[in-house]
Amino acid sequence: MREITLEEAEIVGGAVGPPGAAIGGLAGAAGYIGSRLGGGTFETKGFLGSVGAGALAGAISGPVGIGRALIGGFGGGVITGNADRLGA
Repeated sequence: MREITLEEAEIVGGAVGPPGAAIGGLAGAAGYIGSRLGGGTFETKGFLGSVGAGALAGAISGPVGIGRALIGGFGGGVITGNADRLGA
């Protein structure tokens, strides 16, 4: 077994910085938009909060976290929005 470099450790452990923040922000936006498609009104404050939270998570979570957020953000938002609309 070989030792990993500091750069490899940062990739595995997260710390992807600005590219991760950009992708995480997109994931946050997708989740918010998905929840609004399920029902409800668009609120700028809620949208910006979702984008900000996604950007922060993306900056520190690494490639796996970003990928999961992109895949689950929109679909999860649609499911949550519809459940709220139906009173579940």
